[in-house]
Amino acid sequence: MHANMNMDRAVFDLKISVEATSLYILLCALMDAGEAPTLENASLKWTGTEEALAEAARELIERCVVAGVVPTPKDMHLHPNSRDRWC
Repeated sequence: MHANMNMDRAVFDLKISVEATSLYILLCALMDAGEAPTLENASLKWTGTEEALAEAARELIERCVVAGVVPTPKDMHLHPNSRDRWC
């Protein structure tokens, strides 16, 4: 198993919701697997509600953890930002 190239463990220091942290990890895992980091792809592995997925995306975007817009189109790429851009 290769090392995760996208995930920054500092995400755990942000004190964001469990759902937002889970979505961040899931988006990074998708990228590591060579898949697009979209809500559409994340929803295939997401165990919560669609509303919780949308809320988690909103939180990540508002904290500048991922690049995106709210509301988030299901096919929009949500690329993680480097931790120096997080707010």
